[in-house]
Amino acid sequence: MLYKQIEQNKRNTWIILGLYTVLLLAISVFLGAIFTSYVGIGFFIIGLVYIAHVYFDATQHLMKVTNAVEITKETEPVIYELVEELCLAGGLPMPKLYITPDPAPNAFATGRDPEHASLAITQGLLNIMDKKEVQGVIGHELSHIRNYDTRITVLASALTSLITMTGIGIVFFGWGVLTSETKGIFGFFIKILALIVIAVGGIISIIGIPLAKLLFLLVSRQREYLADIGSVDLTREPSGLISALSKLEELEEGADAAEISSQDLTLQHLYFNFPNAHNWLNRLFSDHPPLDKRIERLKNSDKIN
Repeated sequence: MLYKQIEQNKRNTWIILGLYTVLLLAISVFLGAIFTSYVGIGFFIIGLVYIAHVYFDATQHLMKVTNAVEITKETEPVIYELVEELCLAGGLPMPKLYITPDPAPNAFATGRDPEHASLAITQGLLNIMDKKEVQGVIGHELSHIRNYDTRITVLASALTSLITMTGIGIVFFGWGVLTSETKGIFGFFIKILALIVIAVGGIISIIGIPLAKLLFLLVSRQREYLADIGSVDLTREPSGLISALSKLEELEEGADAAEISSQDLTLQHLYFNFPNAHNWLNRLFSDHPPLDKRIERLKNSDKIN
């Protein structure tokens, strides 16, 4: 059953990527229709270049912004051997391993495929989790690598970021022109054009950003559930991951709940847990399912496997 879900997950990846491509083309056509075809074509080409850059540079960028330090079997033998053992169980190549100084308990995996994957664990997670719990979290992240979730997440995040920057950037550019000191009949027409530019940016922001987010939400939560079950498949028992998620739930309910330190858009989607989704609005738009729902599914994992 698990492997059928993984195959379906891979098929869904291509469907979502196709829908993102359609959205990118739609924005390009829209810009071309409002301005000139060169603007639309230029946006599409620049968008593809940006996405390709993020796709191939994601690991280096993420490890840099999180101040991650690569570890080896000599420097961190316990963690390295935990990952090595699970990789052997799952038939996965050994990813590069990192520890970040982030005090928030978290982890993430990235890379375009299992052969180019990296896995990072925060110092905050290592500080509060025991060996069995860390193993459960690592199993979750390795499942993301095995299921090629890291590929779709990086691409989806790049496209969402591109659309966000485009919409907001156009609005700010138009506002700058609108509030300039240009006067006379020439200035009048320039300000009319600025209003059009602001409207275009607003349309892209109001329609494009929610659509991009919705496309990601279509599969992101299911991927988290599947990675949890994948961790059980690798570790052969759910208690470690259940205990890890329960600790995170207790932290979020407490007054001293740790905040995610990085606001990088790509990184937020990759995290093992994205906290502060307590009210209904945050839960509605959260990439991750609530911790209590994840724990409940894991307790019934014998019915899923």
